[in-house]
Amino acid sequence: MLSRKTISVMCGIILPFASTVFAQSEDGLDDEFALLQEEDIIFTAAKHEQDITDSPSAITVITREQIENTHCTDVICLLRMVPEVDVRRLRPAYAAVGARALTDTFYGDKVLALIDGREVNVDFFGVPLWQALPIHLEDIERIEVIRGPGSALYGPNAHSMVVSIATRKIKNRSAEIFLSGGEHDRTSLSLRLDQQIGDFRLHLSSNLDTQAHWQQQDQRERGVARLRLRAEYETSGSTTWAELGLVRVEGNILTSLGPAHIPPGFMGHANLAYETELVQARLSYSFFDTDFNADVPLYYGNLQLGEFPPNLHVFSSSLNTDVQLNWSPFSDNLLIAGANYRWFTTIFKENDPEESHEHRLGIFLHDEQRLFEDLIITGSLRFDYNNITEYALSPRLAVVWKFSDQQLVRAAFGRAFRKPCFFNTSTHFTSVSENIDGIQQFFHDNIGNDDLGNESITAFEIGYRAHFLDNSFIVEADVFYNLYRDTINFKINIVDNLGLPNLPESTMQFTNAGREVDSLGGSLSLTYRIKETLRINANYTFRHSWFISDPLDDQTEGASKGERVAWEPAHLFNFSFHYLHKQGLRLGLAIHAKSSSVDNLQEDGGILDPMIKVYNPPTWFVSGFFGWRFVLESNWLEAGVRAFNVLNIAFRDTQATRRPDGVELGGELIGRRLFFYLRGTI
Repeated sequence: MLSRKTISVMCGIILPFASTVFAQSEDGLDDEFALLQEEDIIFTAAKHEQDITDSPSAITVITREQIENTHCTDVICLLRMVPEVDVRRLRPAYAAVGARALTDTFYGDKVLALIDGREVNVDFFGVPLWQALPIHLEDIERIEVIRGPGSALYGPNAHSMVVSIATRKIKNRSAEIFLSGGEHDRTSLSLRLDQQIGDFRLHLSSNLDTQAHWQQQDQRERGVARLRLRAEYETSGSTTWAELGLVRVEGNILTSLGPAHIPPGFMGHANLAYETELVQARLSYSFFDTDFNADVPLYYGNLQLGEFPPNLHVFSSSLNTDVQLNWSPFSDNLLIAGANYRWFTTIFKENDPEESHEHRLGIFLHDEQRLFEDLIITGSLRFDYNNITEYALSPRLAVVWKFSDQQLVRAAFGRAFRKPCFFNTSTHFTSVSENIDGIQQFFHDNIGNDDLGNESITAFEIGYRAHFLDNSFIVEADVFYNLYRDTINFKINIVDNLGLPNLPESTMQFTNAGREVDSLGGSLSLTYRIKETLRINANYTFRHSWFISDPLDDQTEGASKGERVAWEPAHLFNFSFHYLHKQGLRLGLAIHAKSSSVDNLQEDGGILDPMIKVYNPPTWFVSGFFGWRFVLESNWLEAGVRAFNVLNIAFRDTQATRRPDGVELGGELIGRRLFFYLRGTI
C-alpha cells in the first residue's frame, strides 16, 4: 500500500497536468483518484502532511482544479465561498475578510495570510492586502483555510483564521499564458515559464491586474504588477529553494481613519528555505514602500480644524526566520518543535518617532498521539514575546475520534491572539496643518495607543465529518463558541465647548474596550463529487454574537449588554457546481447569499463627525463560468468567460455614507463583472 507521503508526491506531480490528462484519458478513474487524494491531504492544520480526517482543526481545501474551474478572478472571491468566512469588499483594492464572527467595515485584521509559509500581512496595518498579494491566481496550487484560531502554531494574527496559500510546483519545462479582460477596465495578464536544468528547477512569472470602479468607468481604482523569480534544488532527501518577488501597486483603500489613495508604491520579498522530512528552515525579508494620500476632512461641524499633509510616506521592512524540527519519539507519536523571530522596522517621517523597531519571538511545541488507530490526541502550546505588548501563551487541545471507517467527530479548545499593528500603537502625526490652535498637538498625542494590549479569543468547537458512497459524498458540520476579549476599538470622545471642540479634554485613539463579545454558531457543508465530471457543494453558516458588557464608545451607540452584535450577517449561504467534460467542456454556477447587517460610519465621512447606523440589506447573487479546452498534442488551449453577479444585482458588501463633497465612505457598489479569458501552454 502506498504511504501518505508517496501519494502526496504523486499528486504534486500529477496535478499540474490533471486538466490535460482529463481531456485525453479514456478512463477518468485514475484522474479522479489523484484529484480526490490531493483534496484530502492537508499540510497547514498541524504543520505537517496528514489526512484531512486527522486534522485537529476545521479546515477547507481549495485545490488547483477548483481554482481553474471557477467564476473567481482573485483570492477573496474564492474565500467568499468557504463556510464560516465573511468577505467585505470595500474598494477594488481593499477587502476585509474574517471567519466566524467579529468582521466589520474597518477591521479585517484577525486573519493570518501565508504564502509558502511566509507571513504576508502588512505589519504597518496588520492586514493582508488581499487585492495586492504578491502572487497571481494562476500561480496558486492550493489554498488551505483553517476556520478558527491558529496562534498555537502560527503566533500573532492567527486570531480567527489562517489562510495558507501554496504555489504551483515547477514543471520540467513549461510555458503558460493567461489573458483576461472584461467590464469596468478589468484586465488580467499572466505569463509563467518553468525550466529544469539537472537538479535545478527555475521559475519566472510576471502578471498584471487592473480594475476600475463599478460606476466611475474612468477611475482606475486598482493596478497591480508582479514579478517573481524562483529557483529550486532538489535531491532525494531535501529541497532548497530561493525566491525573489516585487509588486508595484496603486489603488484606493480604507484605513481606520477613512479613505486613502496609494500612488504607485512597491512591495518586495526575498525567501531562502531548506526542507527535509525532519527539518524545515526559512529566512525571509520583505519591505513595503509607498505614499498615502489620506482623504480625511478635519471638520467639526462646518469648521475646518486643519488638514493632513498631501503625502504620507511610509517605508517598512521585516526580517523573519523560522526553524521547525519533526521527529517520532515512539510508535504512533509525532513531536514538532519550532521557533520564529521577526524584526520589523518602520520609517515614517510624518510620525513621532520617525523610526521605530519591533521584535517578535515565538517558540512552540506540538505533539500528536494516535491510540488504538481510532483516536488521535493533539496538543500544542506556543509562547510569544514582543517589545510592544505583554507576552502571550496560546494553547490548543484537540481530540479526533474515528468511530467508524467513514465517520469521525472532533472536539477542540484553543486560545489565540492578535498583536496590535504599528498603526494601532505607534501612529502620532506631527505634520497636521492648523486652522485652530491645538489640532496638531491633538493628533500628536492621539490615534496610536502605546499602552494597547493584545486582542484574544478563546474558542471551543465540535466537528463531524463523514464520507459516504465510496468517498464521493462528504458531510461536514461544525459548532463553535468563541469568547472575544480585549478587542481593539477606535474610540472618539470630542468634548464640545460652545460649538467648538475642547481638544485638551478630548481623546481619539485605539483602545481594548467596548467590544467584549461572545459568539455561538455553526456550519453545515455538503460535497458530492460525481465521478470525473460533476462536483456539487453547498454550505450554510449561522452565527449569533452578543455583547457581554455595555459598549463603552459611540461606535456601538444604542447597544447594551446582552444585545446582538448588529454589524455581522447572521446567515451565510453558498451553492456551487462545476461540470468538467473530458472532451473539453467546462461550466459551473455559484450562488452566494447573506442576511442583513448594520454598520456604524461617520455621518459626513469626517474623522470627528458623529457616528450613524447604516443598514445593509440582505444580498444574494449568481455567478458562473463557461469554457472549452482544446488538447493539441502536448499543449492545450482553453477559452471561456467568467461572470461575477450574472444577474447584475447592484449591492454592497457593506453600505456607505456620502460626504458633502460626494466622496463615499464604506463599501463599493458592485454589479455584474464579465471577464473573457484565454489560457494555455505555449
